[in-house]
Amino acid sequence: MNSLSAAANVLAPAYYLLLERGYAVFHEKESDLWVAQKDGLRLLGYSTIELCGLAYIHEMKGNDWTVADAAIEDYLKLESA
Repeated sequence: MNSLSAAANVLAPAYYLLLERGYAVFHEKESDLWVAQKDGLRLLGYSTIELCGLAYIHEMKGNDWTVADAAIEDYLKLESA
């Protein structure tokens, strides 16, 4: 079985993946956040891995990315289990 973890060695590959997907990616020193921009969309995250996750959510769900309160509650139960 292959394994991939959110670790420092995937930050650069995540950065280049975003570039390949057409995003402009940069680090804002004042806020210490990474930014990815494309077609009027601005994604903010603490790492390029987070930006990849946000980009995926937007690509799959568009602007209708939210879930119902019940789904949030179910998710929070998973964290505390």
